[in-house]
Amino acid sequence: MLSGNEKKQDIFERTTILKRRYYFIDTENVGDKWFGLLDKCKKKDRIITFYTENHSKRLEDFLIRQVNNPRVIWLECTPGNNALDYQLIGVLAYLVTKHPKAAFCIYSNDKGYQKTVDFWNNRGIQICQKSPNQKKKAVKKGKKKEKKSKKNLIPDITVQNYKKKDLTEACVPTENPLPVTAEQYVDSIAECIPISNLNGWYCALTVLLGQETGREWYQKIRQDAQMREILSGYFHGDKRKRSIRLITLTLHAYQLDTNKAQDAYHIIASHRCQNLGAIKIDFDKLTDHPSQQNYYKVLRPLIALLRDF
Repeated sequence: MLSGNEKKQDIFERTTILKRRYYFIDTENVGDKWFGLLDKCKKKDRIITFYTENHSKRLEDFLIRQVNNPRVIWLECTPGNNALDYQLIGVLAYLVTKHPKAAFCIYSNDKGYQKTVDFWNNRGIQICQKSPNQKKKAVKKGKKKEKKSKKNLIPDITVQNYKKKDLTEACVPTENPLPVTAEQYVDSIAECIPISNLNGWYCALTVLLGQETGREWYQKIRQDAQMREILSGYFHGDKRKRSIRLITLTLHAYQLDTNKAQDAYHIIASHRCQNLGAIKIDFDKLTDHPSQQNYYKVLRPLIALLRDF
């Protein structure tokens, strides 16, 4: 067993500062390929290293050298099939709940963490996974997957294409025109969701623009106070109209029949945006076409958001 771990203060007593980045190291998966991270992370960041009794000699030597380093936290885990993974996810869930404004990164080549990453990203938490052994491959695969899942969007929609001057024009909410570009989607979301609800914005952006592009826009909007102020002028009041407008945008983004937006809203509202099973059953009755299942699938991430409208 590694020596010196007893000298560490409890992890939950030493992680009280918000807006820092936590790195979760799956040593069973990445071995010692994460050592260089210590030179890159900031002073306020924390590297939480998960290991078992089956650690390598090199890892033990590294611990001995870094045992008094406050940026590195060592957590010994119970060995077993996927046991370390479950313990890492448990600590992650605790820290996300305690420090939702912090950023998190899992260092592992294990693809099983992706569901956890998606779960928290969909709730507005900044979390990612890095694979030291497959950086280039992972980037290419991620871009291919994003392109496939959002093939209906116009290519080359990036944050860099966004021009704030387009928002300085008169803010007249429109009911009929449907967006084509990313900028127009952002304008349309601003009509439906108050800029103070950043979690709602994150949800809508990732649903309408895809995970990668949506996160880029979210970070841009979150960091730019002037942009938020301008977008706030687009919001207008009627709950029902805003809900139907957001549903229409989503159906349009996924090339579904936007004429079904009002029916979809009535289904969701009739169940108070809560009973997902009953909502799905009613969506299955929406049309006789096999694509009927797509309506529930694409609108499901918005149901909780509509409940808060």
